[in-house]
Amino acid sequence: MNHISSTQNNVIKELISLQSKAKKRTEKQQFVVEGRRELHIASVSDYTINALFWCPEIFKESDFLTWVLQFDKSINLTSVSLTVYQKLVVRENTEGIIGVLSHKNHSLDSWQPKSKNPIIVVLESIEKPGNLGAILRTGDASGIDSIIITEQRTDIYNPNVIRSSVGAFFSVPIFVCSNKEAYDFLIKNNINTYAASLQNSIDYGHLDYRQPTAFVMGSEAKGLSPFWYKHGITAINIPMFGNVDSLNVSVATAILTYEVIRQRSS
Repeated sequence: MNHISSTQNNVIKELISLQSKAKKRTEKQQFVVEGRRELHIASVSDYTINALFWCPEIFKESDFLTWVLQFDKSINLTSVSLTVYQKLVVRENTEGIIGVLSHKNHSLDSWQPKSKNPIIVVLESIEKPGNLGAILRTGDASGIDSIIITEQRTDIYNPNVIRSSVGAFFSVPIFVCSNKEAYDFLIKNNINTYAASLQNSIDYGHLDYRQPTAFVMGSEAKGLSPFWYKHGITAINIPMFGNVDSLNVSVATAILTYEVIRQRSS
């Protein structure tokens, strides 16, 4: 097994570049994942793990050698010094292990919902990685069928997306496409679609979501584009009783998806 103790090592420089640069991740079709739980979920979700880098000062060798048995034996294993490891990670509480994984195909045209009564969240032009990660976490907890990202503004493989999703990035199917592709998909699959909006909208609690349902959520800065209103999508709102006029998009998504669950379980 190789050991790296210098932060000037070319392999380490490449890893740091993958962590910090979306362009590099796109070019290599790879990304970096930190943490034992996240790597386990990625593995069982059919993501390809190419290499693992572990720090013996944090993750004891005997424990690591037992833990790593769950993965393919062809994965390249490298130990690194504590100094190198601390240079690589972005999380505050590290577990002594990071992996390099391959990108997946996120094309919507290759997917069909497994459920006959799916719940789908469409995110138009979402910009903040932390919000996307939080929505994925909610999606996993509420059992939604997929998240469709339209008019992409943020790299879905951003380390902050992975970190804030606490592993849900791997368990919730993610697709990236245009607004039109998403709309055509929803129409083709007879999915009732609702656009979250403050203007010309009705209280979300007044509607029935017991049939196939999709919620379209807008960007943090600008909300939804005119595209969705031009297609006659029903606009809904979450009533606000304080001084602010809107919720964080991840919180709003959680309220809507759990209302679907409430209705379907009652």
